Amino acid sequence: MKKMEGLFLVLMAISLVLSGCNRTRGDDSSGSSLLQTMAFNEAILVGNPQGHPADPFLATSGAGEVFVSWTEESSGEEGRDGFIAKVKGGGKQLAEIRQMNQEPISGHGGENLAKFALAPDGGVAAIWSAVSHVHHAGTLRAVYGEGSGPFTPEETLNDDQGVTNHGFTGIATGPDGRIYASWLDGRNDEEAAEVFMAVSEDGGKSFGKNFQISTFACPCCRPTIEFLDGGETMIVAHRRFATSSGYIVSDNVRNHQLIRSTDGGKTFSDPVLISDDGWVTYGCPHAGIALDVDSQDMIHAVWWTGGRTPDEAGIYYTYSEDGGRSFAPRQLIVQAPHDTVLHTHITVDTNDTLYASWINIEENRPQIFLAHRSAVTEQWSPIHRVSDGAWNTVYPVVTVDEENLYVAWTERKGEDSQVRLRTAPLVGN
Repeated sequence: MKKMEGLFLVLMAISLVLSGCNRTRGDDSSGSSLLQTMAFNEAILVGNPQGHPADPFLATSGAGEVFVSWTEESSGEEGRDGFIAKVKGGGKQLAEIRQMNQEPISGHGGENLAKFALAPDGGVAAIWSAVSHVHHAGTLRAVYGEGSGPFTPEETLNDDQGVTNHGFTGIATGPDGRIYASWLDGRNDEEAAEVFMAVSEDGGKSFGKNFQISTFACPCCRPTIEFLDGGETMIVAHRRFATSSGYIVSDNVRNHQLIRSTDGGKTFSDPVLISDDGWVTYGCPHAGIALDVDSQDMIHAVWWTGGRTPDEAGIYYTYSEDGGRSFAPRQLIVQAPHDTVLHTHITVDTNDTLYASWINIEENRPQIFLAHRSAVTEQWSPIHRVSDGAWNTVYPVVTVDEENLYVAWTERKGEDSQVRLRTAPLVGN
């Protein structure tokens, strides 16, 4: 697959759509929550600047502790090292920094970055792609770390032991403590990826047999896992590939779809279309969809699409009130370039306020933007630019604890890179 290029080609005007989808919840006609601007703290640097940090990932434990992971260049070796730390002081400092890997991690990063999930007992399960000399091919590796202790040696997660196209992962901890890992897998066809899954019954210490959960997957757009009904229902979303062959054709529409499981991943429903964007591309997008679920089991999704025409390109939002069986018509949050791949992330706080973050182009540079939306209104807040504009910024990730929103991203300038983390009090705090 040929990776899409041209990240810095277009500057588009940002427009905010203030009217949105119909919702059945109460309507806050005053819209007072939208008047609240977010007061972001100064960003901190994550990791050792000499190691050119990149590819952060954030997660919040069941106890409300926030963790951040990232990678740095391996000294004297090919590939990178992976680190994880607890975020303290409302995002002002890092503590208990630990190295997760013993063998080098793939330097591809980006949509294929290393990820982790937090077990109920405080353990950490992390997965990533191993170093490979073939683009986006190789084995998946899994490690486990207890509490603040060292991590176990890496184990191969893909049980075919092959080195062909295993990567672009999703990982999540279910309410019952099981940890689910999913990824795009080419073991049955090097060009036509399928979505595979493995389950850990012991909080991430080991994973069971691999099994296929979906076919016709775009081979470079990460799957996303979430849970509903107290864990009784699991949902997995991924970008669909239009053909079974894996070869790009003129009608290769790249829509996102969702599948559901009510038996712990043993069986999955037929896929449901999240949005009919009609976007056709001849490259490999590297742009998955972001999901989160609120306290009422409403599914929220945000993504970028190139659209059927350049005028349709943008960052979009939709929701499902019936457990992923159907989705509301998409809502445009902001227009964006059609020929530049952009990325999104979303999180929901305990008051069911949504925080969506994305990349857009401003002053010829990719920058990180964010907007929030109350559970009782159809309107998005004014858009905040989170990054300072000095570097090219990519791949935002967001999470929340009881008091703060956390946003992390990678910044690049030439061959250099760094990771920044910034926080803001939650809306209403």
